[in-house]
Amino acid sequence: MEKFREKIIKKDSNNIAKIKNVLSEYKAMPLDTKFKAAVIILLIDIDGEESIIFEKRSKYISQPGEISLPGGKVESGESFYEAALREAYEEINVESRDVEYLGETDYLVNGNGLIIKPFVGRVKNYSLDDFKENREIENIFTVPLKYFIENPPKIYKNITRIDFNKDFPFELVPNGRDYNFSKVENKVYFYENLNPVIWGYTARIINRFIEIITKREEVW
Repeated sequence: MEKFREKIIKKDSNNIAKIKNVLSEYKAMPLDTKFKAAVIILLIDIDGEESIIFEKRSKYISQPGEISLPGGKVESGESFYEAALREAYEEINVESRDVEYLGETDYLVNGNGLIIKPFVGRVKNYSLDDFKENREIENIFTVPLKYFIENPPKIYKNITRIDFNKDFPFELVPNGRDYNFSKVENKVYFYENLNPVIWGYTARIINRFIEIITKREEVW
């Protein structure tokens, strides 16, 4: 029995060393992340005023007609920032060498396994005529940074409740159907007075950027 216990202890010790080694190299991330994306808030000088570049999505891709920031899916082997720059080049022909990196802001994680990391950059030596949209983008436009500083978005709230499948095992949960399952309050941001309207994740990312640079009280 003692020899058996010694083998178990030795085996456990080796396992702990392996676990420690794996965890030392592991980079923690949110659970259930299925889709990683990056966007970039691109600033550009328009008639002496810093402005933000926005894209109107074309009919050839998902969510046609909506307003977004340059960006998209993070491909295998690239960082979030590399993905943001690549997408900006593919979508509106902005060369990465012409983007001055300014930093990053808080990132988004939603319940569907989506994580979006926003970055901030400034386009150097570009005019609006230098941009060339690909087929994913109907057109681009700019909004002065000053507008967002002076005009906070309207925030609408809604409650998301769990919709259980018929085979959910309530009998395995304390109090069954009467268990106090969480309800999630969602905030949806709208810059309603703009034409076109900027809303959803894009509006939320812009609002957080403004909160950070102006040091406003966080309202998330």
